[in-house]
Amino acid sequence: MNNNKISELRRQRGWSQEKLATISGLSERTIQRVEKEGRFSLSTKAALANAFGVEVNELESSVEAESIQSSQASKSSKCSESISYSYDWGGAFGLLILGLCIPAIILLTGTHGKWELASFGLVIGLTLTMAVMNHGIKAIYRLFDNTSWIVRYPSYVKDIDTLIAQGKMVNRTAYGIGAIVSLVSAITLAIHNPQVFSQMSQGLALSLKPLIYAILFVEFWFRPYVRKMEKIQKLQEAS
Repeated sequence: MNNNKISELRRQRGWSQEKLATISGLSERTIQRVEKEGRFSLSTKAALANAFGVEVNELESSVEAESIQSSQASKSSKCSESISYSYDWGGAFGLLILGLCIPAIILLTGTHGKWELASFGLVIGLTLTMAVMNHGIKAIYRLFDNTSWIVRYPSYVKDIDTLIAQGKMVNRTAYGIGAIVSLVSAITLAIHNPQVFSQMSQGLALSLKPLIYAILFVEFWFRPYVRKMEKIQKLQEAS
């Protein structure tokens, strides 16, 4: 137990020190000393626990929990104060490839301009929608807001495990949506615009665009991002 806990329990019940002394069978001076200095014998501890109607170990557990929380908060504070940043220009190279590949694909193979943009928008839009539905807009905003870690990453991040799990979920979702949209596209084109498949390569290229965009999105942006977060996690565990 600690003196703050005794004082807190007493005030919660609206008791004065005198009343607590009467109920516990202790002297008022003892109560004053306990609340001020936190020093008391086992018999005093038992008397106080009995007065409050709780088990002694419950009081001790409360104090232990407070101590653990204080220790964790102190550790978190120290980690936050000592955060350092490192650079990984390989991540920037991946983002550059992503930024060049998507326009190149649209310009070089895009015979259906509106569909090119729509397929890219569908993959990204549906992936974001599913992510927000699963984790909430604030969590996903934080996830995407920190993708700069691919290039410049910190040595400590709070709740890094949660961010890694969310990042992996986004990767799986993007692949799944890319595959589904490509399949639906192929079926739709075959039914409503079969002449597109007069040249099989053209039909496949058009219907597979959503999956290709999903692959680029994951492999050159979000998978490196998740790997960088896993690296941060290892740094935290080692410190």
